[in-house]
Amino acid sequence: PHRQRGMAGAVLRSLASPTRRTSRLLLGSASPKRRPLDSSIASPIVRSFLFSPTFTFCPSFGFSRAMAAAAAGTKRGASESGGASAKPAKKKAAATPADKLVKRAETPRQAIDGASKTLDLVYWNVGGLRTALKKRSELLAEAAAHDPEVIAFAEHKLQAKDVETVETDLIKVFPNYRAIWACASERKGYSGVVLLLRRDIAGPIKPHSITNATVEVTSPEACRDTHALVSCHRGLGIPPIDSEYNLEGRVITLNFTQPNVYVVFSYVPNSGAELKRLNYRIDTWEKDCRDFLKALEKDKPVCYIGDLNVAHLDLDIWNAGAKHLEKSAGTTAAERAAFGDLLSCGFVDGFRHFHPNADGNFSYWSVRARNRPHNRGLRLDYTVVSQALTDPAAPAQLADAYLLNDLCAPHGDHCAVGMTLKY
Repeated sequence: PHRQRGMAGAVLRSLASPTRRTSRLLLGSASPKRRPLDSSIASPIVRSFLFSPTFTFCPSFGFSRAMAAAAAGTKRGASESGGASAKPAKKKAAATPADKLVKRAETPRQAIDGASKTLDLVYWNVGGLRTALKKRSELLAEAAAHDPEVIAFAEHKLQAKDVETVETDLIKVFPNYRAIWACASERKGYSGVVLLLRRDIAGPIKPHSITNATVEVTSPEACRDTHALVSCHRGLGIPPIDSEYNLEGRVITLNFTQPNVYVVFSYVPNSGAELKRLNYRIDTWEKDCRDFLKALEKDKPVCYIGDLNVAHLDLDIWNAGAKHLEKSAGTTAAERAAFGDLLSCGFVDGFRHFHPNADGNFSYWSVRARNRPHNRGLRLDYTVVSQALTDPAAPAQLADAYLLNDLCAPHGDHCAVGMTLKY
């Protein structure tokens, strides 16, 4: 007690001497821009603080933090006793004003003849599969709501050593599927694609290694009249091209004979901050990817689905014409032109095939800017097909291409996209 009385006296005497350092700390006058605390207010705070039965002075704690804690306690007391300083209740977030909302045009799903056989493919960049399983497993499970034959999750960010544990959790959510993985081999927490194939599409996978370029997998014999998968390959190119992107787990290709198509699932390299990887993206990846797709097409039609990291048309950009777009990954003139070059090689943007003028339909919204509630987004995820698949007389045809806007985290990032073939 005598030590507390001595300390209190010293502190209170310092209140009357604004030139002292202790007074400057206590009264908030250390900075000339801050208004000093009135000593008539500070004195009771100091007394209540120093004479508290629980007070023990510790030099390392510091007067300024101690005083802040005491002041906070004083305010809480006033609030609890119904004083005028009671903290007002938090206001609920206001709804997005209509004038700030980017309207989304209606894009109804296409009707499909029930007599046709179908192959339904869904793709979703989940931005970290481990986190998605822990925090949004119920939302992930909705990807299988319509029982698609293949579901692809991109940017899973896992390495080969993580797969066994995560796959156990993944199959608990998708018990009717088998998994094929492609992982980045050199960078941790980066890139990666995993395919979930329905069990009537894919029998037991052998070998189960995730490092082999070719995955030995075939459809169960009893189901081959409906779906026949004959091979699976990891990487861009068969055999994979010797390039940096094939160390990043970005591509898995499925070879079907029923329907008779190749399906390429891809997570295209982002041009990065300050467009550091733009030249590599345009001069290496885009060229090699076009050559790969054209080589496959010589054998049979191709479906190319994924996060292609480009907003091709002004309709695919919520703020088309903004000056910063030319400096932003995915919206540069070079990237948009490269996608146009792919289409000029005989490929079709599936979504635009059915909805050529639909605006406000995006697949990506910035989480940092909280743009999803305002629908301020970009369309970065695509379903691209060989032009032959748009011919109504073809043995296999593109029956639908769509955005699954509800399959998205609450604050944004990517939503799922899908396509259906009939044959």
